Amino acid sequence: MTQSTDAARPVNVLSDHVAMKVRLRDALRPFAPVQFAATEDELMHLLRRPAHLVVVHGVAPYDDTRLPVRLRHGLRDAEVPIVIVTTSREPAWKCGTALIESGQVEDIIYADTEHLDALVAAWGQHSDRCRRKVEALRLAHQSAPENLHQFLEELLLNDSADLSVNAWAAKKHENSRFALHRELAKMGVSPSTLVDIARVLNVVTRVLVRGGTRLKGRLTALPDVRAARRLLARTLGLSPSDMTHLAREQGPEAVRDRTRKAVSEMLQGDERARRNSGEGRAEE
Repeated sequence: MTQSTDAARPVNVLSDHVAMKVRLRDALRPFAPVQFAATEDELMHLLRRPAHLVVVHGVAPYDDTRLPVRLRHGLRDAEVPIVIVTTSREPAWKCGTALIESGQVEDIIYADTEHLDALVAAWGQHSDRCRRKVEALRLAHQSAPENLHQFLEELLLNDSADLSVNAWAAKKHENSRFALHRELAKMGVSPSTLVDIARVLNVVTRVLVRGGTRLKGRLTALPDVRAARRLLARTLGLSPSDMTHLAREQGPEAVRDRTRKAVSEMLQGDERARRNSGEGRAEE
């Protein structure tokens, strides 16, 4: 696992809950050093030095929607993401969407309904990639069954320029393509399908995040534009301009919905192939 190039700057965490502090430390440690504050005053003291990320455990006594504004003031206009970790039952953050849209916080992660560890780890990565990784992880969790989430998280959090079955197998304990195929066969899916899903999610979320509200109608700044075009055509039935047009005309959620359906169809294709293979052997 590669550390962020922002690794010299710490993640500052506001929490006085021991179990949550351990969980956040373990999720973030591969990407950046972690510092903890038990009070808002302690956190403000930490913010006198450059930080990579601020994480607030948004339960009592930190269930205060005015807290992000005070933290922004303490950051003195530094572009540091603020992420709230809370639960969906916490009334203080019911206005979470408004807080995100206003720029007071970058994200609100719900520990009881979302994959907290993976999403926090994504926010701990380099600022150029963390937003699209968070988006890709949420799409993966919404698109694939629970038993595949761990594998997609591995691919999305630890990918590199060489996102391939060989590169993935090399990072596994057995360092073997055969072992990886055997492990995933129990789930009814092939490594190549999961790698393709990770590639699709990377391409789609790169367009969504980089384009934002100013989608240009074309796919830019990708490592391999031709490969991205072929991948989108094969899986979503869209060209990059089609996808950005869809986002512009119908909103980003239309692209997400199209992506979730495509991922589901890719997994169903593996299941059909496995079933047909079994029927073929039975006939022999």
